[in-house]
Amino acid sequence: MIIPPDIGRFVETARVAHLATASADGDPHVVAVTFVLIDDDIFIAIDEKPKTTTRLRRVTNIEQNPRATLLVDAYDDDWSKLGWAMLRGKARVIAPGDRSTPPRDEILAELRAKYPQYHEHNLADRPLIRLSIERVTSWGQTTTG
Repeated sequence: MIIPPDIGRFVETARVAHLATASADGDPHVVAVTFVLIDDDIFIAIDEKPKTTTRLRRVTNIEQNPRATLLVDAYDDDWSKLGWAMLRGKARVIAPGDRSTPPRDEILAELRAKYPQYHEHNLADRPLIRLSIERVTSWGQTTTG
């Protein structure tokens, strides 16, 4: 397991994170995302919130350049409680018909369990992003409980 258990708990309990991707020519792009952690993989849905297309910049960037980073952070006005975890790895887009491990139904069930809003979204017909974690960096208060 690449992600240490305490960092895993910190990441799992976060409600939002920031996904950083870059185009083939290195133009950076950062966007807030909802996600689930399953083993050493992060799964991000391309949901139905108002979007004009599923061909989002994060998707095209990953297709051009699979290197990506997810930043999970905790802010508090008491700076002794600050912390972040940076998860780096290779991302890929999982099309609706692609087979995956874990199975797509399990991934979608985890997303719906964490985010009840997704019960109203048709995620089965939309792509997912899978970030396979290769390196973890953290700082500050990244323990829960």
